[in-house]
Amino acid sequence: MKRLIINEPGLFLRAKSDMIVIEKKGEKILETSPLNISQVFILTRGAVLSSALLKLLAKYRVDLILYSSFGHPIAKLTSSKGSGSVKLRKMQYKIQNEKVGAYLTKRFAWAKVVNQKVILREAGKNRKDRILSEKLLELSRLTSSIADMIANLEGDDIEMIREKVVRLEAEAAEVYWQGFKLILPEDVQFPGRRKRFDSPTDPVNIMLNFCYGLLASEVWLAVESSGLDPYAGFLHIDSPRRPALVMDILEEFRQPVVDRTVLRLISSFKDPQSILEGRLLKREARFQIVKAFSERLSENLTFAGRSLPLSSHIFLQPKRLAEFIIGRSSNYLPFTLR
Repeated sequence: MKRLIINEPGLFLRAKSDMIVIEKKGEKILETSPLNISQVFILTRGAVLSSALLKLLAKYRVDLILYSSFGHPIAKLTSSKGSGSVKLRKMQYKIQNEKVGAYLTKRFAWAKVVNQKVILREAGKNRKDRILSEKLLELSRLTSSIADMIANLEGDDIEMIREKVVRLEAEAAEVYWQGFKLILPEDVQFPGRRKRFDSPTDPVNIMLNFCYGLLASEVWLAVESSGLDPYAGFLHIDSPRRPALVMDILEEFRQPVVDRTVLRLISSFKDPQSILEGRLLKREARFQIVKAFSERLSENLTFAGRSLPLSSHIFLQPKRLAEFIIGRSSNYLPFTLR
């Protein structure tokens, strides 16, 4: 999946003879066919886009996504030729409060905790420091036991199940972020997990939040292509301000995509604090992170017997969920690392 990343202010994007043209100060710096692009990322506030370009992107079904300075997707342009399915959506709404809805609630949360366990276990096995290795493996076992508890929760009342799952998820997160801190280089500041609304000031949390925003847009596009309603979730409660189903499926990919990308990148920075400008990433750092994020999505992983790029697994996962909801599959297999 090729992305066109617009990260520099002062660029003018327009269409000419069915081609995407990018100019700066009147001089052409890039011309490419929309057939070569699947997404356009707008990361700067200073770019100008013509209406002809927007029509061209819609014609070739190239998604255009605008991001905030924190990496959160704030707007997107997609083709009006949607793939919504009335029958599928009716089934999705119907099972939200049924036993099968409770089952899906557990599956999304279980996958997230299993992936946390795998990150800790792999880090523990790769550490030469015996004490650190044993500590990480111990934390991995703890998260594994919490994943088992989530899987073994009983009951058909989705509200009760969701409440218990959220509590266990929080316990797993506390253990996981303790371990995550131990995996980071010793000189990297990490005060614990801080979400975007906590206004973190350290580079690790700012990078995590930025990449989770990129991942959310990736999952959102996949959910929309499946015909499912992005706002009708299971683990996450319905809200007009938050795409609950996108957040559900996103849980499966946080560690495989984002956490691994951040762990790799942070180790490559000589001075991680230098990538920040206040509480924001510098323009060069944003570009570097998006590049690393895209490269991670291009890496092949084997899941459900298929070796595919991570981006393909993200694209397929809502379709697998739709197959389960519509009754064509007997279970839903959430994405997990080995």
